[in-house]
Amino acid sequence: MKNFFAVWIIILSTSILVACQTTGSTDSSNIPDSQKEQSQSKAADINMRLGVTYLQSGDYESALEKLKKSLRQDPNLATAHNAIGLLYQTLEENTLAEKHFKKAVQLEPKYSEAQNNLGVFLCQQGRYEDAEQHFLAAIKNPLYHSRAHALENAGLCANKIPDFTLAEDYFRKALQINPNLSKSLLKMADLKYQNIDYLQARAYIQRYHSVAQWTPKALLLGIKIESKLGDKDAVSSYILLLESQFPDSNEVLQVKKGNY
Repeated sequence: MKNFFAVWIIILSTSILVACQTTGSTDSSNIPDSQKEQSQSKAADINMRLGVTYLQSGDYESALEKLKKSLRQDPNLATAHNAIGLLYQTLEENTLAEKHFKKAVQLEPKYSEAQNNLGVFLCQQGRYEDAEQHFLAAIKNPLYHSRAHALENAGLCANKIPDFTLAEDYFRKALQINPNLSKSLLKMADLKYQNIDYLQARAYIQRYHSVAQWTPKALLLGIKIESKLGDKDAVSSYILLLESQFPDSNEVLQVKKGNY
């Protein structure tokens, strides 16, 4: 499933989780309830982490098994709800994905990763205003290390409405935090091109190239910008790059038809 948003799956530590082996039987009736709950909580966390590992490797069946087990052990583990939400989103089980994302943020409103992921999910469903509220909830947390990506996601979502003024505002804020966000730079180049601000569009496309590899879409935008600025040498250079690196792309066909 193609995804143009920044979705953040829980990062696991590199330590190996090993279950302790014991000999003989244990009488669980003698174990205090608090200790049983603590043991269940630890087991749920381990299964959540294993589920995320399987999800990241593309083994969705094993991921689903571990994440379901985690939630049986601890139904209130927000990280497990977030992870299984991502899995169901990947499997296009949208009703279940939304259910678990919402449960994650209900359990922990300051869980910014889940707020961001729910925002991405809602935006993909065309529910732009609802999505924006969750991006803003993610950004509100000053300790959230990926605030720039949440702002970028908000911009990408606003761009789909389309509300280009709002989108530009979010992209600018994202770039103030992280000047190297390639999606924001490319979108800003496109927005400036649409606003007939070709010099600014050139500046953004050049910044984009300084932090990311060329794509057919980016090269076509570069061709359009330089064509408007009348730089024939730059246009020729971009066309040569496009035809040599992406000969079978739709963008090459557009250039051959003179659609720039």
